[in-house]
Amino acid sequence: MSNFKVGMIGFDTSHVIRFAKNSKEESPGQVKGINIIAGVPTFSPDLPSSYERVEGYTKELSEKWGVKIVSTIEELISMCDAIILTSLDGRRHLKEVTPILKAKKPVFIDKPFAASYADAKEIVRLSKENNSPMFSSSSLRFDYNFLQVKADKEFGTIMGADAVSPASLEITNPGLFWYGIHGLEALYTFMGRGCSKVFCEKTETTHLATGVWSDGRIGTLRGVRGYACGSGVTLFTEKQSKRVDMSTEVPLFAQLLKAILEFFKTGIPPVEAEETLEMMQFMEAAYISEREERSVYLQELD
Repeated sequence: MSNFKVGMIGFDTSHVIRFAKNSKEESPGQVKGINIIAGVPTFSPDLPSSYERVEGYTKELSEKWGVKIVSTIEELISMCDAIILTSLDGRRHLKEVTPILKAKKPVFIDKPFAASYADAKEIVRLSKENNSPMFSSSSLRFDYNFLQVKADKEFGTIMGADAVSPASLEITNPGLFWYGIHGLEALYTFMGRGCSKVFCEKTETTHLATGVWSDGRIGTLRGVRGYACGSGVTLFTEKQSKRVDMSTEVPLFAQLLKAILEFFKTGIPPVEAEETLEMMQFMEAAYISEREERSVYLQELD
């Protein structure tokens, strides 16, 4: 299929505008092959950053980008080849993705994958039960600089990594679930699966989560609030240490959209569900650790 008819769910995040722009606007960053034709403007009535923005984004998508507004997810599914679930609030994702998975339509679930590990496990279970292709990721994983360094084998084995990113808080999506996923995605891009336990300390301005991998490697995530911070990761490898910062030249969402398009074409997720689930475990463990002031083993959560 050369041009996928795609629907979006949840018009309460700036990501919907970026996806529309990168798929429709004639520019060097345009990703051809995705045609966002329609969407359902769901939102969370108890979350100001959701309900205060949905009207404006819906208006822009309809009037500027030609996206048809429909009233139900079921109607949207019938119109489209694939779905991008963009809802800002991870609490809504399980309910909103369930009919998509049952219809066996490929779906990309934007961050946060869920607001709890329990919901994340259920989404993955439904995906497998229905043999329905699905993946989720922060855009940061597909940053151009990250991809270039990850593909470079000259550094040798990665022995550890320290990631940093903004990590604003939202009580409805607790701990790192709300925004810390960006830095965690950077960490896992290079460390991969295998974390066994997490210890997390939280102050007003910082989350500092330390993960110990089963092979003895250590990775950290510094989530920042209220002071200067870019998004990046310092890698410690067999041969050298290297700081990797986000690219300022290659459009981030174009990079993500390319990965989504390839997924729609092949049905093969670029991020395995098991890795996404482990990241959800990591954040759940960090949330328990910050409250109970102890190390939390990921296996405790199963």
